[in-house]
Amino acid sequence: MRQFFSALPFLILAIAVAGCASHDEQQAQQAEAAAVKAQHAAEQAEKSAADAQAAADKATEAANRATKAVQEATVEINRVADHLDQMQRDREAAHGRRLSHVTKASRKAAANKAAVASGSPAAAPSSSAR
Repeated sequence: MRQFFSALPFLILAIAVAGCASHDEQQAQQAEAAAVKAQHAAEQAEKSAADAQAAADKATEAANRATKAVQEATVEINRVADHLDQMQRDREAAHGRRLSHVTKASRKAAANKAAVASGSPAAAPSSSAR
């Protein structure tokens, strides 16, 4: 029995070493599985980043097209506004000539009327009053 007790520490040590080896192997397998998961996650993240970059490029292209369209619309709006301003100036100028012509004729008619009322012979209406 004495031999058994003297061999017992060795047996315990062997079991402990076997248990540690099994535990280390289990940890190694877990670490390997975690590394595989991390690699997969990194690949997925890289793919997502590439997709995001492609979407950002498309959005930038669309924004550039929209900016160009706004610039072209602004040029056209300014052209039309300038044309309308010119038409307004032309209409005011034409109206101003008519108004001065009408004003001139009405002043002359009023002067002739006043002269006739005062009895002045030089104020007789004439056909050149227009």
